[in-house]
Amino acid sequence: MPSRSLKIADLLLDHLNPRNEPASSQRQALQQIINDQDVKLAVLAEHIIENGASPIDLLLVVKDTESQNYIVLEGNRRTAVLKILANPAVLTGLEVRSALKKRLESAASDFNRTEVEPLAAFEVATREEGNRWIDLKHNGENGGSGIVSWQGIQRARFSGGDPALQALDFVVQHGNLTDDQKQAIADGRFITTLDRLLSTPDVRAKLGVTVKKGKLLTDLPADEIIKPLRRIVLDLAGKKVNVTQLKKKDQQIKYVAGFDASSRPDTSKRQTERAVNEIDASQFASPVRPARIRRKADSSDRRAVVPKGCNLTITDNRIAQIYRELRILKLEDAPNAIAVLTRVFLELSVEHYLTANGIALSIAVPGQGDKDKSLRKKFDEAIAHMKANGVPAKELQGVVRALNVAKSPLYIDLLNDYVHNKHVSPAPSDLKAAWDTAQSFFQRIWQ
Repeated sequence: MPSRSLKIADLLLDHLNPRNEPASSQRQALQQIINDQDVKLAVLAEHIIENGASPIDLLLVVKDTESQNYIVLEGNRRTAVLKILANPAVLTGLEVRSALKKRLESAASDFNRTEVEPLAAFEVATREEGNRWIDLKHNGENGGSGIVSWQGIQRARFSGGDPALQALDFVVQHGNLTDDQKQAIADGRFITTLDRLLSTPDVRAKLGVTVKKGKLLTDLPADEIIKPLRRIVLDLAGKKVNVTQLKKKDQQIKYVAGFDASSRPDTSKRQTERAVNEIDASQFASPVRPARIRRKADSSDRRAVVPKGCNLTITDNRIAQIYRELRILKLEDAPNAIAVLTRVFLELSVEHYLTANGIALSIAVPGQGDKDKSLRKKFDEAIAHMKANGVPAKELQGVVRALNVAKSPLYIDLLNDYVHNKHVSPAPSDLKAAWDTAQSFFQRIWQ
């Protein structure tokens, strides 16, 4: 995969950009990006003017055989913005809100292309090769091979550690938490809510903390300050209280004032003020006893491939029986049977849809008579019919990509391998992911 140093003029927007419907021209592709991104384009343009092109987000391109330019497979938003900055006249005749057009033209007046050119890119030989890398970037962690996103706590650590993070780390280190509590905190996205609480002076007064130069300070003994901070962190992690309930100052004060004796600090025991993150284990007279909490059921922990909330009204007796078995069979006991049944359920459901809508399941082949269409062909025709009858393309986009991207657990060739290849074994997590991706498609078929 060779690197390339390209100019803005070398780049072509992708007519098959998965963010949008297929485009018939460069102008239509640009219009679609403008429609989809709107003010985000102005924000990106202004960021490029201020900071230049991102050094860690390279363009992924494939050679256009007709023009010898490069089609941008990954980076179409950036490409659209760069083309506007280099020549704002490309907006002429397009539908652009006047305020947005004004911001883009203003940014273009400050643009110096020599500050971004040449643009770093990687060239792939085919679109299919590029899809492998695009899938890793945009379709989640993929077990670790994709991009693992930062959560709120990790973003706070990167930004330098604010008082909320100091409080959180203090509770994790000294709160005698259970494993479930630690996991709930690690999985939580509440750091901004905790920060909102600690930013309110009246709340800090009730907790016994102050904030000076970014440091969370207290003059209470370790055994006293751990009580309210532990209560708040566990309430937020356990979703007993949320941002909606703590938006206003009076809500925050009422919440903290409602703490019982086990969570309320004794503010009469004041001593020398020091930073919370400087308190160590030796300063605790009596450890906090960990509370027993019951972990909420997680839909990803389901034992069958079909989640309990999925109820399909299937009118065909044979397909209905297969569906019932998929709801009953346990993934840990019968992954191979479930994999085969999932493949069969997909094809029979698609065939039912095509037949119900007067679309043939076979095609005449000269010299061979009628030949059954491939599953991919049947699927494509079902999708095309749904779109033609008003189903939004974006609703179907996920399942279309999943059935055609090699790394996807719903990839058609992988489903076929479950049936025909003795060397391919299904993982329960892949089977659940495959069903979850296809579920909205099944619901459309059996609605």
